[in-house]
Amino acid sequence: MAYIRRVYDLAVGYNSSRSANQLVLEFLRHEEYADTTWTQLVGDLDHGFVDHVKAAGVRMIRDVRDPFYGIDLDVAHFGASCNGVLLKGKPSGTSTNRGDVADWGGDWMTFYGEWRRDSDSYSSGLTYCQDWLAKLEDGGTFKLGDLIEDADAYNIGMKLRANAGNIADLVETYSKGTGYLSRLKQFYEGRFGSAANAKAIARDMLTTTEDSLIAWGRTYLIQTTGGVPTLSPSALPDDKLAEFCQGFADMLLTRVGQENSRARMLRAQGKI
Repeated sequence: MAYIRRVYDLAVGYNSSRSANQLVLEFLRHEEYADTTWTQLVGDLDHGFVDHVKAAGVRMIRDVRDPFYGIDLDVAHFGASCNGVLLKGKPSGTSTNRGDVADWGGDWMTFYGEWRRDSDSYSSGLTYCQDWLAKLEDGGTFKLGDLIEDADAYNIGMKLRANAGNIADLVETYSKGTGYLSRLKQFYEGRFGSAANAKAIARDMLTTTEDSLIAWGRTYLIQTTGGVPTLSPSALPDDKLAEFCQGFADMLLTRVGQENSRARMLRAQGKI
């Protein structure tokens, strides 16, 4: 929290056409999420601000221990995802956009490639999700830590879009208050709304052709993970793709239920 506030204070005093909130997120992502792909997806960095922060002696914090699950979260991934949500927001209906790709969607695309890579031993996409999606340990490419980072990024990013406060205050309120205790519930209800919508949105993320950059990036992530050639999601039999996307929706509901149970347990033990 002190780190975010330090970078935010530097952003407030920096002369830029961009908001201080956006500058903070750009700094958080600058080491790992600033290549050509990310520039096309959510825009370039203000490199002058990055230099300004470094000149002030602020070093990049790469991981932070989450107080709820006790696992390390990737600060750069949070920053990049939140940057995407802040700039692109939530699309209408069950469609998807570049903000989704920067957040949970990129992880979901990569996970599809991983399933197809392992499809000889996992014909069922639903079973693959049950065994590997959003696991705490020994999981696939889309681990629980990734889901938490995606959820935090979405929850805070949408508050920033709504001008509900600055990022330093929002992160502090979220972390010191009760925000992190229901982060997955907030993410599920805010981005998806229902299990049926979650399934449809997960499918759109894997099949939409409305944005050529999303389609190109999806092919790249899938082929990089699954190998060349990997069968595209749209070429799968409809029932198999539907089953895989059902696994995504089921995972969200399961994780929300587990989050609720864990919060009740910690409250009963007087730990929160």
